[in-house]
Amino acid sequence: MRIFLLILAGVAGGVIGGMGLGGGTLLIPILVFGLKVPARLAAWVNLIVFLPMGVVALIAHGKRGLVDWRAAGRLLVFASIGTFLSLTFVKRVSQEALGKAFGVFLIVLGVVSIFLALIGYIKQKSKR
Repeated sequence: MRIFLLILAGVAGGVIGGMGLGGGTLLIPILVFGLKVPARLAAWVNLIVFLPMGVVALIAHGKRGLVDWRAAGRLLVFASIGTFLSLTFVKRVSQEALGKAFGVFLIVLGVVSIFLALIGYIKQKSKR
């Protein structure tokens, strides 16, 4: 069963990450809740897995002209600052608090995604 969950986590994270949707949103919960990996370790595994996956996805999307390189460069600067700030904060937070915070984040992300999809659906219906 453990190997099945590892394969599922890898494939699901790769597919979602390849689409640019953040494979960690699936990979981390599978590792934490399914395989009982500590939250900090799951976050590090996600970062390690993301590196090659991100490079492959970036090359593929870049070849199709789907990357705004100027915007990506600007975003990289601010994302790096945010990463540095979060790393100094996360050292002081317990495993349990990290797990709960990530759970809340996923719930909020799901609710916002559903809400935006409903708004899009309503707008599309009103155009007809």
